[in-house]
Amino acid sequence: MSRVKITYADVAWLAKDHGLGEVWCLTLVRGLGEAEVLRRMSAREESIRPLTYRKLMDEELFPGTVLVGRLDGWSALIEVSGWQGTEPDVLRVLSAGTEVVSVLRHDYAAHEFVYAVDGERVTFFDPVIPAWRYGSDPDRLVDAMSGAGFDLGYEPVEEGGAGNLDHPVVDGALLLMARLTGVMLTQDVLSGSLLSGVIATHRP
Repeated sequence: MSRVKITYADVAWLAKDHGLGEVWCLTLVRGLGEAEVLRRMSAREESIRPLTYRKLMDEELFPGTVLVGRLDGWSALIEVSGWQGTEPDVLRVLSAGTEVVSVLRHDYAAHEFVYAVDGERVTFFDPVIPAWRYGSDPDRLVDAMSGAGFDLGYEPVEEGGAGNLDHPVVDGALLLMARLTGVMLTQDVLSGSLLSGVIATHRP
């Protein structure tokens, strides 16, 4: 994994400015082309076509239609009002033979960060409570998490309590994603030509 020194400024537009709205999932997949990512997401072959983010939003084709763009050796899967990129069954297929980093922002439920390799969720956690880490190697990313500003020891005082909102949440997850992969979705990529496909959604 690359640990390029990427700063908060590289992710701020997406973390704080609601760049994709209040519910979205951004998934980076190493080494796969855009069409292959869509096929692994079980997109209908006849639905795969070029589509811009603006048209997706203007025609309200979400959830269900996803976008994929290319970022220097990684494909960026963009789901507006979606979360399939963090689903265990999807990750098992999407990360087969490669690695995947996924960030879910969900302002009305729970956020999630997932790092998966070759079909296995290695580390995943809610960025609000980074002390509660899961996966086959939950501590694999602790140094990178600390570098992204996460308080690794923080836990709610009582069950159901709020996370430590004085520390990074979505912004920290995006910064961690960018430093692990060396790439990050930009506004230029989002406004350019993307590939799209229609996928099935499995959870309300």
